[in-house]
Amino acid sequence: MKLICLILCAMKLEAKPFLKALENPKAESGALYRAYCGKIAGANVVVAISGVGADRAAAAVESLLRSYDISRVIMSGTAGGIDRKLKIGDSVVSEELLFHGSNGDLLLPAVADAGGTVYKADEVLLDTLRIAIEKDPPDHTVYFGRITTGKTFVTSKSRNIINREFRPLCSDMETAAVAKAVALKGIPFIAVRSISDSAEKSGMAAFVRYASLASEHSFIVVKKLLAAKARK
Repeated sequence: MKLICLILCAMKLEAKPFLKALENPKAESGALYRAYCGKIAGANVVVAISGVGADRAAAAVESLLRSYDISRVIMSGTAGGIDRKLKIGDSVVSEELLFHGSNGDLLLPAVADAGGTVYKADEVLLDTLRIAIEKDPPDHTVYFGRITTGKTFVTSKSRNIINREFRPLCSDMETAAVAKAVALKGIPFIAVRSISDSAEKSGMAAFVRYASLASEHSFIVVKKLLAAKARK
């Protein structure tokens, strides 16, 4: 079976909705990931779990791209809301991605670019998803914009710094690293991250409470993209 779409999640919790929807699942494992092959919404996919953090995610996606015939990569999961308009459960689709640092310095020299490179999501995937959402909007709000990646969980203090210096909609610990690894291979990439903690409901307690909801909302958005691409 030709696997045309890689769906990468950092945590099993984030992958759970995809694994539940996966038709004829086949479990496979590599040294740097756990993977499950099958179909979702008519699309051939491999759903993989990398582990938390930029280094793990970058290493996992590089290994997966060597192991499978991948034509596009989707990162899905949770994120900390940075822009104050974002509410718990809102989804953010990446238009651009970059690394952030709490003092303006990059936190991840192993995977980041010294110049603070901005990585762009694939325009065809973005347009396809915009059209799919316009035709059949989900029951929660979906934004398109900037996502940043850092080394640690977003706190109230770091949220204010990140917002002032980088103006993203949300922040996570993996996506820019995956975007860089995929860009080096010339493979189309897009990310969908949904808000598990925000300026109003912050901290690990909020993440624990809302991570499953956020993961489900990311799945709903990604599924629309898979279905739209499968119809073409």
